[in-house]
Amino acid sequence: MKGWDSDVAFSEVVGCSLATEVGLRVPAATVCTFNGQLCAGVEEVEHPIRGVAPWLANANGIVNRNDLYAVIAVDTWLANDDRNMGNLVGSPADDGRILLSMIDFEKSKTLGRNPTIASAQVEPRRFWPTGELGTLLKQTMPLVPPVDAIQRIQAMTRQRIEVIIRPVAAELPFVDWRDNSIDVLARRAERIRALLEEVWRAN
Repeated sequence: MKGWDSDVAFSEVVGCSLATEVGLRVPAATVCTFNGQLCAGVEEVEHPIRGVAPWLANANGIVNRNDLYAVIAVDTWLANDDRNMGNLVGSPADDGRILLSMIDFEKSKTLGRNPTIASAQVEPRRFWPTGELGTLLKQTMPLVPPVDAIQRIQAMTRQRIEVIIRPVAAELPFVDWRDNSIDVLARRAERIRALLEEVWRAN
């Protein structure tokens, strides 16, 4: 649970929902009440493996390895500049491999207060994962951003984004920037290819 009576609850729940909608493996999240406060409740990953670095070093160690680049596309769309080794969680799969789940969307600028200004202020290079994860991904970085992820994000119309965001905002009465988030996300979805190309050039 996170984001007690704060905008973090909104950004985490909506961020998880949007990421799931465009094909990422993400734990389910919903608005919960805890001790009289509203917050984001995020489902625990089954049999979680927190230290995924050994599997990252093995080209065949991760079942959904392409998601490591797809999540950069999603983070760019959501203007989430907080991707690192600590917010990847593995689950055991067959043959000693793991399935990755992406967690922590609470710092998505498109979903926080003043989304128009906040998302525009993030430099493209900051959407690349930081630390060890970023270094490892640069070693196998494809020449162009992931086409499948781009197409799924481009397919997110304003109407579809609105369907996902409105019910969550209705449960969190302090969220008064809902429509601004919807507008920003729709515009960034239309421009996602160009936005990602900037990220690739910056890294």
